Amino acid sequence: MKIFPPRAGLKTLLKGTLWLLSSLVLLSIIAGLIYLLSAQTSISGKRTIKNLGDSVEITFDASDIPHIKAKTAADALFALGYLHASERSWQMEINRRLASGRLSEILGKDTLSIDRFIRTLGIKRAAEKQFERYPIASKRLLQAYADGVNTGNAHLGWALPLEYLLAGSKPGHWSPTDSVAWMLMMALDLGGNWQKELLRLELSQFLTTKQVWEVMPAYTPGEPVSNIDFAKMYRDLNVFNPEVLTRDQKSKKLPSTELSLFEIPGGKEGLGSNNWALNGRLTSSGKPLLANDPHLGLSAPAIWYFAHLDAPGLNVIGATLPGIPAVVLGRAEKFAWSFTNTGPDVQDLYLEQLDPKNPGSYRGPEGPLTFTVRQEIIDIKGQPPLRFLVKETRHGPVISESYARAKRAIDTDRFVLALRWTALDLENQSVVGLLEMNQAKDLDTFTKSLRKNYAPMQNVVMADTEGNISYQAAGVAPKRILHQGLYGVAPALGWEKQYDWSSYIPFEQLPNSHNPDSGWIATANQKILAANNPNPLTGDWELPTRYDRIVDLIKAKPTHDLASMKSMQADTLSLGATPLLEAFKAAQSKHPLAQQAISLSKHFDGDMKVDSIGALIFNAWVDQLTRNLFSRLSYLFTENYGSRSFRDALTIQMQNPNSLWCDDLATEVIETCADASNAALGQALEQLSRQFGNNPQDWSWGQAHTAISEHRPLSKVPMLNSVFNLVQQFPGDSFTINVGRLELLKSQNPFETKQAPSLRALYDLADLEQSLFIYQTGQSGWVQSKLYRNMSPLWAKNEYLALQMRPDRISRKLELNSPQR
Repeated sequence: MKIFPPRAGLKTLLKGTLWLLSSLVLLSIIAGLIYLLSAQTSISGKRTIKNLGDSVEITFDASDIPHIKAKTAADALFALGYLHASERSWQMEINRRLASGRLSEILGKDTLSIDRFIRTLGIKRAAEKQFERYPIASKRLLQAYADGVNTGNAHLGWALPLEYLLAGSKPGHWSPTDSVAWMLMMALDLGGNWQKELLRLELSQFLTTKQVWEVMPAYTPGEPVSNIDFAKMYRDLNVFNPEVLTRDQKSKKLPSTELSLFEIPGGKEGLGSNNWALNGRLTSSGKPLLANDPHLGLSAPAIWYFAHLDAPGLNVIGATLPGIPAVVLGRAEKFAWSFTNTGPDVQDLYLEQLDPKNPGSYRGPEGPLTFTVRQEIIDIKGQPPLRFLVKETRHGPVISESYARAKRAIDTDRFVLALRWTALDLENQSVVGLLEMNQAKDLDTFTKSLRKNYAPMQNVVMADTEGNISYQAAGVAPKRILHQGLYGVAPALGWEKQYDWSSYIPFEQLPNSHNPDSGWIATANQKILAANNPNPLTGDWELPTRYDRIVDLIKAKPTHDLASMKSMQADTLSLGATPLLEAFKAAQSKHPLAQQAISLSKHFDGDMKVDSIGALIFNAWVDQLTRNLFSRLSYLFTENYGSRSFRDALTIQMQNPNSLWCDDLATEVIETCADASNAALGQALEQLSRQFGNNPQDWSWGQAHTAISEHRPLSKVPMLNSVFNLVQQFPGDSFTINVGRLELLKSQNPFETKQAPSLRALYDLADLEQSLFIYQTGQSGWVQSKLYRNMSPLWAKNEYLALQMRPDRISRKLELNSPQR
């Protein structure tokens, strides 16, 4: 028997194998070329549309902004939906599935936890019920937009965006209620107070109420909005899980179902924005200037898509959200507007006590009440479906059975946690408000349309060509009375009527201002009080660092122009760093690089420039110092350090040289804050030398502080993430006007940022055609297109593109024609 084939036979086999491999490579190349040629990444020409009322002309300018010229508002929104689907189909599909709790159908078990949580909240169910109450005219506009989306998806043909091919899926049907649901998801993303309440509950297992306030300080330290000793109240009721780990144990992993490709929206610090307006007395032109830069999570493609809508009764240009039929941020012919997140407390958690004799009942103010129960079924790719029950109380859905952190904290044999949230109200008609905003003719009618905005509440700063500047907080929030009850800072007792919401604050009692004597208006998520209502909208405002810096810069010059507005948006002096600079520069270490690092940092003033060595050393030091002080909180620190910076708590404790938080519990000696600071410097230098080498001269803030625009969900897939994600070196920190919030323990690189200005816009009311904009990706959602990433380097360097209703140059043209014409 011959064990080896003849040499000639072996050669033949090798040749055949090589030929086969070459053929496969060639076929792959041909298939790839056919796909690239077939993919409609830059649509133009003429298309016949069956369900279009009349012909629509769309021209694209040099910035790739589409200018939609239609004969009716319905046709304009149809065309917007068509473009959203043509340019951002995958993004819209993911958004639709996220809001409906249906990601797992195409992504599998990794998204099961987020699907279950969204189904528990009932986002899509709430949207459907709210839509039923919409005015007929608004329903028709939403339907026209949805028809445009579905037609745009159908016209993509077989060469769908690559994400569909990788996921083995196709675009689903878009309905008007999907737009309403996506608006609810925006409200959820910009909320998060309930997660702060949950953290205070969790901390109360190990700390006194006074200590909880030290970890999560009141906006005005020492003056919380509630005087209730909630930690004692919870302990007296035996609320806590009897099997929970003690604070001295090192970690507590959440169940695997809590981990997901998608995080639970909301709950992050800094999800806010900046905006400010100057009247003509403070500008070189004598007319107002308006600036806006919303701070949202960085995504690729971006959350925004710029467009111009021009139809009878409608002429607006600015930022749209794919999925919503309106310009959300932008300008009309004679005025411009901007948003920041007001951040009111519109979410309260309630501890509901179970009836020990009947688990289907819970304790009400006058006796037992029965849960409302519904079944949910989640289809999971590659696995059997998940069936589960969702319970609702008189306050809202029970989240402790779908959110592992909530379930872990309480004794689930005796209690559940339910969520009360304004956005789920039947009366919510926020999308109607957006449609009316776009049809407003002047500031008066625009302000009236803001009455329809329900959630999320926004700080709306406006300016017009007549010289007016104006501010209005728009949205609903429950009435609260300072120092009465819990004021929403921690979970309330569901059976006590005193904690129920009695009513909402009237629109007339929300903060507002019109042509103030100062000549300027600014908001940056800081505390804002109405002139006729002394009760703050929340006890959990953001730190005022960005607002204070904006005010400093406004007052620094007698007059401003577009150049100074650009400079303000680019500013990177951190007022969150300056209170700690003295302690930083006093720190000493025996680390071999200490003296060189101290020398290189001696002139650091808190300016977080890309090329700053001092900024990198400072941020590494403050990161280690924060860990030194608060890591004793064990898993409650490691799980939250990133969503929260603990900067306010750190700054307050460092003002007391002998703060007990500075003591290292692992030693017998009682350490001071100077000791903690010295240790942090050594730890920081050790970390930086590992990460960037042993020569501090070669270090820079931009090396570490990279802005990452993440693709959903391919940012989590090795190799593919480098293709779909966009990365830029970026200045700033979590507290600068040009914000770049640090990820901290949420990432292997604690200094990277995934939350920064999601767009920048400047409006010159002397000539609105001089308006400018930029955001961090590009208009296209097709990864193979240059327009997927063309704005990224401009955004990182604070450069801008023109935002014009009458552009000088047209790059391409698309006509949508009705078959009747």
